[in-house]
Order: sequence, then C-alpha cells, then structure tokens
Amino acid sequence: MAKQPTSDNRLKQRLVGAVVLVSLAVIFIPMMLGGKGGFDQLITSSNIPPKPEEGRRVVEIPLHEVPPRPEKKPVTTVVVDEYTGELPENFVPARPEDKQKAVVDAELSEKAAPAPRSKPVEKPPVAEKKPAKPAKSTVAEETRAWVVQMGSFSERANAMVLRDRIRTKKYPAYVEAVATGKGTIYRVRVGPERTRAKAEALQEKLRKVFNLNGMIFPHKDKKQ
Repeated sequence: MAKQPTSDNRLKQRLVGAVVLVSLAVIFIPMMLGGKGGFDQLITSSNIPPKPEEGRRVVEIPLHEVPPRPEKKPVTTVVVDEYTGELPENFVPARPEDKQKAVVDAELSEKAAPAPRSKPVEKPPVAEKKPAKPAKSTVAEETRAWVVQMGSFSERANAMVLRDRIRTKKYPAYVEAVATGKGTIYRVRVGPERTRAKAEALQEKLRKVFNLNGMIFPHKDKKQ
C-alpha cells in the first residue's frame, strides 16, 4: 500500500512533462522551419493594407445659415412715464416722407403747366382749390381719435409735473417723447376722444379748469 502513491506521482509527472514538450514543439518548431505562424500572424501597423480610394465617398452637408435679424424700424414717438428708463436705440427723428415730396412735385407741375387759351384766366385758380377739399376729408377719415395737447417741454420732469396736475382732476393725461432734429420734446396730451367734437368739448373744459389753451391733434394708434 505504501508504493501506490509513488507510482501515481511518477505517472503524473510524466504526463505533465509530455504536455510541456508538445506545447514547446507546437510553438518553436514552425519558427525554426521558417513557416508562417506563431508571432508572424500578429496584426501590426505595418501589415495593415491601405483603404481603397474608390470606396471612399465625401458627402457635403449644406449648413443652413441663420438669417440676419431685421433692423428695427425707426421710432419717433414713445409714450413715457415715471418708470421709463432710457429711450430705445431706434428713437430717431423722422425723415421726410415720400408723400410730402409727391405733393410738392404735383403743386410745382400744376403751376408750371400753361393755362388753356379757350378758357378765361380766372378759372384755373378755382380748379386748383378743388383738389384741396378731398384731402381734408381723407385726413378726417383716416383719423380714428383725437387728443388735446396741453403743453410741450424739453425736460421730462416738467412734463410729468403737468401730467400729474391734470390727473388730479381725473383727466386721462399722458406724456409722449418726440424725437426732433433739435432734440427730444416731451408733449403732455389728454385723451383720446373718438370724434373731433368731443375733443373740442374736452379742450374747453381743460381751458376752464387749468387756464391753458390746449391744441387738438390727431391721435395715431401706431407710432411712426
């Protein structure tokens, strides 16, 4: 019974030795014979083939450029109060309108046109006055409201004092900042009223209460 472990150990040692020899033979014999195998099959940077040029395709993706922001339209009139800080950057004096230029050109052309010989000289002036009447009616039709201007100041504080004085009597007064070529003017106005007749009645009431002769102006909803 004491000899059995010794024979088993020898058998195990022989088997381990045989496995080691077979492993060494598999690794080193191909290297010695110059065959392909072993470490020659490892992938390195030198044996990687280049990419084919034909299979490469470049696709250009157009970029959608962000359109520039539209410039702010110049503003000439802004309603201000005690909470209003600095006036906007686009608060600039108004430029001469094209309509005014067209009217001046029309007047010059009418004056330069010769009078017809068959008609007397007195009739052309009457014909020139007739187009002026529709112009007044169109202005009245375009005006949807009217205001009474009680004063204009170069200092905002003075305009605010008059505005508060009018408001103490429960009249809807407000201050407008107007850009002009000579600087900013602050106008104190009361209203608006839907008709000119109501604006004239308001003008008379304000004159009696504050002893100030106000002026009636059209009220525009959209500031220009």
